[in-house]
Amino acid sequence: MSDLLEQLLGEIDRERLMETVRTMTERFPYRLAGSACCADAAGYVTRRMEELGMDCQCQEFYTYNSAPLASSVQIMEPVQKRLDSLPCGHIRSTAAEGEDFELVYVGDGARESYRGKDVRGKMVLVEVSYAPPVPEKACIAVEMGAAGIMCMNWGNDEEVICHRALKSVWGNPTEQSFPQIPDLVGVGVTRLAGLELRELCRKGRVVVHVKALADRTWSKVQQPHGVIRGNGRSDEFLLLASHLDAWQPGVTCNATGNATALELCRVLSAHREELDRDVHVVFWNGHEIAEAAGSTWFVDHHWELLNQKCIAYIHADSTGVSQTEVLEIKISGELAGFARQSAADWPDEKLRMMSLKKIGDMSTMGIGIPALCQRIAFSRQAMEAAHGATLGWWNHTCRDSLDKCSPDTLYQDTVIHAKLICGLLNTPILPYAFSEKLSGIACTVDRLAGDCQAHLDLSDLQQAIRTTRELVQAAEDRRDSLTAEQIPVFNDFVKAVSRHLTNIFQTYAEKYGQDRYGFYKLAADIPLLADLERLAELDPSGLEYGLVETQLVRNKNRILDGLKNICDLARLTILVLAQKEAGQ
Repeated sequence: MSDLLEQLLGEIDRERLMETVRTMTERFPYRLAGSACCADAAGYVTRRMEELGMDCQCQEFYTYNSAPLASSVQIMEPVQKRLDSLPCGHIRSTAAEGEDFELVYVGDGARESYRGKDVRGKMVLVEVSYAPPVPEKACIAVEMGAAGIMCMNWGNDEEVICHRALKSVWGNPTEQSFPQIPDLVGVGVTRLAGLELRELCRKGRVVVHVKALADRTWSKVQQPHGVIRGNGRSDEFLLLASHLDAWQPGVTCNATGNATALELCRVLSAHREELDRDVHVVFWNGHEIAEAAGSTWFVDHHWELLNQKCIAYIHADSTGVSQTEVLEIKISGELAGFARQSAADWPDEKLRMMSLKKIGDMSTMGIGIPALCQRIAFSRQAMEAAHGATLGWWNHTCRDSLDKCSPDTLYQDTVIHAKLICGLLNTPILPYAFSEKLSGIACTVDRLAGDCQAHLDLSDLQQAIRTTRELVQAAEDRRDSLTAEQIPVFNDFVKAVSRHLTNIFQTYAEKYGQDRYGFYKLAADIPLLADLERLAELDPSGLEYGLVETQLVRNKNRILDGLKNICDLARLTILVLAQKEAGQ
């Protein structure tokens, strides 16, 4: 452990962490983006960073937002019963008196769950989970012709309802993406109510009377942004962020993450002269209803800075959750080895390393910035018992209160963040390693080639990956013998490789845009090739086959182009390093 890290860990204060959690939830309980309370919270966070001597601004911008207003749900057939409910955000509001809908149960709301079911003009009943996330469930429902969606909560017999939003467009919409926002009625109900409705649906026809009201409007939001200036040895920086907006009271989503970020600001600011790189700290606004609006706005308006100088992005979200026991690190593959070393004191059975998917506020993936999101999390058995409640049955409900935060876990989470940040800020050579990531990509492509070779020739892609692995490894083999003059060249190389690999293997949208929020293809090992297995199920002489095949060929070309850029960079880097070694 370095002297700096030892000092940082010794200065993290449990009481300060909990004081911040209490302040955020007691002084600013209603932190939905666009509200006066959230604006006050943004001002408070900005002042906290200013008091630490950070360069600060509270950025203001407009985002396409929604405020859920009111709802009611009543079963009309085959029984009559009133159910508790909450309106979703970004919905088509019903008439003031409400509307009748036939209800159809479609399980998790994925495409496969609609097989054999006619939902046109009806309301679908879905079970809340992240497979797929709710905005994607809503998109699929619209594609299937549904007029409404009813979300039954996760958990078990808890009488709570999750707040939800249905806006599938990632960040602010454009003229092209605006029509993609689902236009349907949406409400949430408790799990017990949902289970009752599910049984009724299985037995026959179910009709519900639903009233759901929410607005859709442009509103101004405030986003605190502070910078801890290091000692100037490097002009690169680390991006640390935590979403500010939250459903009331929002203790573990996300006052605890805010507390982690502010405490890290405090201890890092006290040692700024010992930091070789800067730290940009942002409290995203518009994370919940506006679907990653703040992080998307930041990427759009700081594109060149992020692209040129950002070495990594760490998102502090839902730290300090009670009843958790497993260290979960969702991470870009090139940082996996570094993260394992940072978590070396955790036993294997308590460490869960996961490939980072494009979800949450991972708006930097188009640029290709490697990222991670770390928290102490529930065991898989606990999540399965709670029917997919990965952040607790109370997440996004009125029961996300102070008792759901564990001070000890919050402290541990903050300590682990400090270890990761310190390792990235003060290592002369960026700790990216691509062997494991490229090996995984090669295995996936080999599997797809074997399964789908009759439909799309992947031999050129297989060869391109082999060449890329060889050249990148040849450059990486020089890591341990780099001179001070060679290190900047090597760092620029690994940043560029990371940019290209992330863009072509972890996103679907092109680098200047954003994917649909929760887009089902992003769950595939290689999103750009997600439709290959679907192609194998289609009639080769049919229209759909031709449309899908054409897109897949273009997607493969995009991957090949990205790999060629990496290979060209590797050859040039090896040449430059050799010239510097020879003193030329």
